Amino acid sequence: MRTTHIRIDTDKPALEIIEQVSACLKSGGIVLYPSDTVYGLLCRADDKESVERLSTLKGYEERRPFILIIDGISMAESLTDGIDSEVMEILKLRWPGKLTVVLPSGVGCPIWTRGEDNTVALRHPADPLSGQLLKRCGVPLVSTSANLSGMKPILNLTEIPESILDGVDIILDAGTLPPSSPSTIIKVLRHG
Repeated sequence: MRTTHIRIDTDKPALEIIEQVSACLKSGGIVLYPSDTVYGLLCRADDKESVERLSTLKGYEERRPFILIIDGISMAESLTDGIDSEVMEILKLRWPGKLTVVLPSGVGCPIWTRGEDNTVALRHPADPLSGQLLKRCGVPLVSTSANLSGMKPILNLTEIPESILDGVDIILDAGTLPPSSPSTIIKVLRHG
């Protein structure tokens, strides 16, 4: 397999690049991309083989939950066991943006993306590249940092391990990314 390397402007991604990357993701591919925080890896959340391949690329020896990026509240609701009104108010204020919310998963959430406690981590990113890919693919995407398990997140392609670079189908190159604050994570617990 030969990896395709594409230079991209994350603020104004060209339509032909969005179409090429979306087609790759739809067919089960893995894409290395500049997220709104660090370089990351993307695949379809509903494609078990792609998620397992991504997990292997990361160096995970056991199944781990991943953050799913989504294109809005309606997609979040399709993956969860309901979102209570207080959480909904937070999401309306903070999404799209750097907020990840961990909620009880619902029947629409792929089992292989859930946490051991039957939860799912969701984020609605604000950057144009993620938004256009989500809209074009029409399904939640797994998003994780493009580093090996336990290593620091990466802002420059030159620091990404060869094993990851060689294992993806497309590399989207935006040069060195600016330092960015990580996503805030909120876990919603239900009390009986």
